[in-house]
Amino acid sequence: MNYPQYFEIARDKWKQENRGVFPPKLENFYNDPARPIPVNTFGLDYAAAVNSISEKVFNFFSNNKREGIMLEYPDIWKSVGEDLKTISNYIVPHLENTMYGCHLYVDKIYIYRTTKCERDSSYIWHYDNNPNEIVKNIIYLNDVDEDNSPFEYLSKPNGKGYMFNSYRQGPEKWNKAPNGSRVTEEVKELKASGHTSQKVTGPKGTTFAFNNNTCHRANPVIKGYRDVVNIRVKPTINKINYIDGNYTSSFEKSGVVSPNPNEI
Repeated sequence: MNYPQYFEIARDKWKQENRGVFPPKLENFYNDPARPIPVNTFGLDYAAAVNSISEKVFNFFSNNKREGIMLEYPDIWKSVGEDLKTISNYIVPHLENTMYGCHLYVDKIYIYRTTKCERDSSYIWHYDNNPNEIVKNIIYLNDVDEDNSPFEYLSKPNGKGYMFNSYRQGPEKWNKAPNGSRVTEEVKELKASGHTSQKVTGPKGTTFAFNNNTCHRANPVIKGYRDVVNIRVKPTINKINYIDGNYTSSFEKSGVVSPNPNEI
């Protein structure tokens, strides 16, 4: 079974369990792949969890001087596990009801700091080349403006995010993308035809959901730094805990997605 088939089965199951609730349209999931979530969407508990993580991450990097483009925040379960559960308990049902129309779970969480560096592959226009049914959510842990590495994505002339087709759909189609899914030349051509790029700036707590194959990049840090929580979600036919240390991983495991959509 491939990911699109699994996704549709998961949507059917969700509709059966939520009779009378109209799920988001399937075509909108693929046609509107990049979506800001307003800061005040989730209320005080969410904001408190973001503030708690922000403070701990800031203190860690202040006391542990490191060099590099992306500094990893370790031991997320020991230090901020409960805060991550709080955040997920708001973000995931929001995505279920407004974007997916099926049950979801968190398969990957990263917390990292982006710092000033000469060059990094994240600054190059790219897409992740994972199944289209996988969505990432970034949450800024500090204020982000033009100078400290705002997330940037490509949008179509109608303002919706632009998404490349994945070369990975399931066990029988699991291929590498050309040029490592780096698309600098393609973006030049798309911009010449009316596509534009959008930078996501905003205060601490700014949250942005995007399909992993949305054309995107980070921007170089000119001054300061950017701390981020990155939460990746996947469809599931049966409802399970949104986040669980038994199947939600971080830097301790590779970020490669399983070709089998049933595998948790």
